[in-house]
Amino acid sequence: MEVSENISVKEYFEEVVPKMVEEQLSGTSITGMEGTVFTVEFDIKGDQNYVYGITVKDAKDLEVKEGSLDSPMIKVEIDEDTWRKAVTGKMEGAMDMFTDMGQNANRKRYDTLNSTKGTMNVELGMPDGSTVPLKVVFNGASSPEVTFKIGLEDWALMQKGELAGPTAFMTGKLKIEGDMPFAMSLGNLMM
Repeated sequence: MEVSENISVKEYFEEVVPKMVEEQLSGTSITGMEGTVFTVEFDIKGDQNYVYGITVKDAKDLEVKEGSLDSPMIKVEIDEDTWRKAVTGKMEGAMDMFTDMGQNANRKRYDTLNSTKGTMNVELGMPDGSTVPLKVVFNGASSPEVTFKIGLEDWALMQKGELAGPTAFMTGKLKIEGDMPFAMSLGNLMM
């Protein structure tokens, strides 16, 4: 779904997200997702700070609300410039693992997300040499904590399942700092 560069955060979450989620879930088998409640909160920092929560029940009923959620499964902290580049396609794959509801409408993945506790920091290396930070907190837990350092292109390949995390690590494309057992447990979510 194409998103205008000038879209406001409010328009994106209140107008685009419902259409996008409906589109993502329309071609997805949601068998086994009965009784599930997937929650993700986006804390977007900029000249003004924005907080939006997304709740998907049974992998089909969507609610988007302005403001924080009580105990979100996933909390994504991102600056507004990075968020805008991600939603307009300029940073393809930057947040897909947490925003693609079709991918998350999988009971095994849901159960893994539901039981994951800790904080993942991602430092995405951009083609211009700059680094873009992304912070993901699972189930409100600040620890264990890990930092992944990886180029945007390689990160996107990992999200698509075209580059395995261990391969990226062994070839030096992915550098990991922090809690290694936690980092390894996140491998189940990065596909």
